[in-house]
Amino acid sequence: MKSTRWRLIVTVASVAIFILSLFFSFALNSNFSSLEVKTVSIVDGGVKISGLLYCPDYASAWNPRPTIVLAHGIGGSKEMMSGIGLELSKRGFVALCIDLLGHGGSSGSVREGANDPSLGVLSALKYIRSQPFVNPSAVGLVGHSLGAGAIRAAFVSDSEIDASVLIAGGIGDVAADSSYGVLNSTFPKNLLVIIGKYDVLFNLTELTNNELLSPFGAKEEVIPGLLYGSFSSGTARKLVVPLTTHLFEPVDPVVVSEIVWWMQETFTSEVFVSRTNLDLTYFQRDIAVLVSLASFLIIVLLAFDHLLRKSGLNPEKVAFKVEHAVFGKWKTFMIWAVIELTLLLPMFYAGYIISFPPLVFGASIAWWALSVGTIGLILLAKLLPRFPRAKFKLKSIFQKRFDWKYMALVLCLFVFMVAVVTLSELTFNINFRIVTPVLRSFTSTSRVFAFSEFFPFFLAYFFAEGMYLHELAGMSQENIESLSSFLNCGKVAFGKVLPFITVLCVHYLPAVLFGIWLFPRFVGFILEFFWLITPIFFITTVCSWWFYRKTGNVWTGAVFNSLLIGWVASTVFPF
Repeated sequence: MKSTRWRLIVTVASVAIFILSLFFSFALNSNFSSLEVKTVSIVDGGVKISGLLYCPDYASAWNPRPTIVLAHGIGGSKEMMSGIGLELSKRGFVALCIDLLGHGGSSGSVREGANDPSLGVLSALKYIRSQPFVNPSAVGLVGHSLGAGAIRAAFVSDSEIDASVLIAGGIGDVAADSSYGVLNSTFPKNLLVIIGKYDVLFNLTELTNNELLSPFGAKEEVIPGLLYGSFSSGTARKLVVPLTTHLFEPVDPVVVSEIVWWMQETFTSEVFVSRTNLDLTYFQRDIAVLVSLASFLIIVLLAFDHLLRKSGLNPEKVAFKVEHAVFGKWKTFMIWAVIELTLLLPMFYAGYIISFPPLVFGASIAWWALSVGTIGLILLAKLLPRFPRAKFKLKSIFQKRFDWKYMALVLCLFVFMVAVVTLSELTFNINFRIVTPVLRSFTSTSRVFAFSEFFPFFLAYFFAEGMYLHELAGMSQENIESLSSFLNCGKVAFGKVLPFITVLCVHYLPAVLFGIWLFPRFVGFILEFFWLITPIFFITTVCSWWFYRKTGNVWTGAVFNSLLIGWVASTVFPF
């Protein structure tokens, strides 16, 4: 009775928090209904660009507003730039955040950049200038990383751009192609350059002493924070160096504030508060989105528990096969971590050679998952016979514990998740994200096919992981709803992500303390993804722990996590 009451209380609280946080994020995203926020589909020839449009409610044909087009980085989405778009629109700008070619809801692929280096930015400019509520002669561009190169290609082709912001891209060797033009002290107009102090892709000393001299019209080192030129003549130049990394540059408060101030100075004659005193609300919106994501995942796990009871499969009578760890809990975690980290870079390179599934970075992640899972299982097959304490056989678990009834429940749960996420996007224009969207609706049949391609890769990985983190590490018989059980869950999840946290510390601490990168350039850029991988793997480990404790086998969690991460990968990575 007590257990039933506990489940009811947690379920009601989770649903309430989910609904309230979703409504609050929606209210903040529309600035409490003073902004119109909608998803737009831009068709230009054979190209479709998906955009997220922020428009002040007073913008009209009689009061056309200046407009800013924003482009994200590789593997990103329009939602990553929406914080900047929201803050600009609150101050009178029309802001259009777009998915670049091959990303999110846009068609095509990144490789089409050979035909259109702007990756759809020029199509977005054509669309936005045709809108009656926009002043077509007052247009600015903002781009991050890949998007910075895209907007540079756009302003080379479009001389009517009045202000441009290059965030960690569009300069240096990556923008040496002729399609990106040559920057100088008058071209482009009013240029703001933003590079995070801990952005592994850039050498700030080289930038300030060499590459930025000509664009800034400077004869000696460019000083960060100093304004060069003037807005009235279109020669304004500035370098901003916030204390952030490559991934977090678009959501850094300093970056957002500087961009808002830059566009205000370019397009308006009004007097504004300083950029250090701006009333920024995008961060509260993003926190509300995170809370809604967390509460949604709790609802999903509780829903499985409810379905399990209604199906007649009583989770209270599950008999666990392992009562003692085979290798010891932390030793088991270490073995799994060594396999994961050892294969990371080799499989990332393999993904560039074998581009299947056909998504940038997605192929690398898929082959890494498959190789880790395969080698992990082979190692188990070789080691288990040597340990008499192992009261199970790998073949027995692989064959006999697979239960179609559990799989049917997991599939129902997955369909429920996709339905809720899709409905949230359609109703509120909000998706669940951790910096970038992690749960979003399928935007095309191509992404549905990619999802089916990812599934077997991740199934091998999560089955093997379940064996290491749950079967081999040993699970005690405490009540799943007891405090000790939840503490055990925390230990398992922490043991899973600890290696990734350790690598991040090893990568960034020398840079912060001594200005030294142990893993520079490409390797360092790959490690940047650990910021996203770590929370996602924490979530999947909690899920697999829950399903294992409820069903007594690793198959249930492996199938659920494979569906979940296959969904994430197929909708996040670009074609």
